[in-house]
Amino acid sequence: MASRRTRNLFLAPAVVYLLVMSIYPFVYSVYLSTTRKNLSRPYQKGFIGLDNYSTLLQHSLFQEAIENTLVITAASIAIELLIGFFVARLFYAISDIPGSTVVRTVYILPMMLTPVVSGLLWSYILNPTLGIANYILREVGQEPYPWLASVDTALKSIIMVNVWQWSPFLMLLVLAGLMAIPSEQYEAAAIDGANFLQIIRHIEIPSLRTVVLIGVIFRVIDNFRMFDLIYVTTRGGPADATEVMSMYAYRQMFQFFNAGYGSAAAVIILIMAIIVTNILYRFIREEESDVRI
Repeated sequence: MASRRTRNLFLAPAVVYLLVMSIYPFVYSVYLSTTRKNLSRPYQKGFIGLDNYSTLLQHSLFQEAIENTLVITAASIAIELLIGFFVARLFYAISDIPGSTVVRTVYILPMMLTPVVSGLLWSYILNPTLGIANYILREVGQEPYPWLASVDTALKSIIMVNVWQWSPFLMLLVLAGLMAIPSEQYEAAAIDGANFLQIIRHIEIPSLRTVVLIGVIFRVIDNFRMFDLIYVTTRGGPADATEVMSMYAYRQMFQFFNAGYGSAAAVIILIMAIIVTNILYRFIREEESDVRI
């Protein structure tokens, strides 16, 4: 009895923290999303049910924000997976060479930066007049590129910066997965005369599926709540070309003070993230079931 009481006593601070910092704000946000609460008129709420949600889903700017978020998520993760896999494969192949750990450490440095620092760094690099990127283009005889200043290139530039920062994360996961593959499988493949592509297809990819799916889940969540990078680079522009769901929710809450509408946008972001992560989690469960069989 005393041990249970002691255990509960140690758990109490964590439980209180979760209630105060996570559960209560979430419940209150869901409640606000069903009202017409406006921060400029704090005492005027008015329950309106799901009207905020129906209005949001019909709003063209929010639809564009959803589309941009999905494009950034899909393109970033696909490119990060490709780069992460081949760089991890390279580091795995040179793991016995002296100095490879130093190179690997340098490669993962972008992941250590906060998105705000990464965004500020790249906003200077991609500055259309003073940035080093266009300076290099001019030096090699190319026309300057309107990286973050054009509707046609802004979203691609955001994806590029996102990939630069987070491909090391997936590289580390893939590298850990490669190191966990028994050497006997490679030896058997060599005896059977398997080539490089066959080894990747029949040994490495099946062994890496679970760890890659876990990494994809984390990256989906990160991309769905992406705000810092957009805020310090484009603020959703130019002409809403890089507007994402979190930026839209922020604008409604803190620029237009429409707390009910902004809360509804935040809840939709959460629902979409839960749906996607649950789909990916089912794939992980299926992979684990196949391994047990």
